[in-house]
Amino acid sequence: MDERNVNVEAVAEDAAARFRAGASCAQAVLSACGAALGRDPEEMMRLGSGLGAGMGGLREVCGAVTGMAVVIGLRKGQAEPMEQKTKAALYKTVAEAIGEFDATFGTHNCKALLQKASIMKQAGVAPEARSEKYYAERPCAAFVRFCAERAMEA
Repeated sequence: MDERNVNVEAVAEDAAARFRAGASCAQAVLSACGAALGRDPEEMMRLGSGLGAGMGGLREVCGAVTGMAVVIGLRKGQAEPMEQKTKAALYKTVAEAIGEFDATFGTHNCKALLQKASIMKQAGVAPEARSEKYYAERPCAAFVRFCAERAMEA
């Protein structure tokens, strides 16, 4: 697929819509970006399924940020494990994208992001049922949109 023809804003909105339809932050970024890159969205959903809620519900790195890093790797990563030049460039690109996220939202830690939104959630709890209230309280759709954009622009 020719990435130059990808409408980044449409991908970002698709990612936010996938989140609002029940996908985790990681799944939303991975499936929307993956679809834009010609990947199977269902496979990308499965790939991201353990990364939600700050990786397996641990409330560590935001799932949208993790999804962004995976998509950047998919787009720009190296397949040869000992190839250092591409790996170094990829790390720089991912670090810069995470830095932009931090500059915009204050942190990339899931728990801290939810606390900033006055949503106190413990690590390791079962996923919450999705409802209008759930979506109204959470800033996560903005994180997903941001990360999908950066993943496709990096």
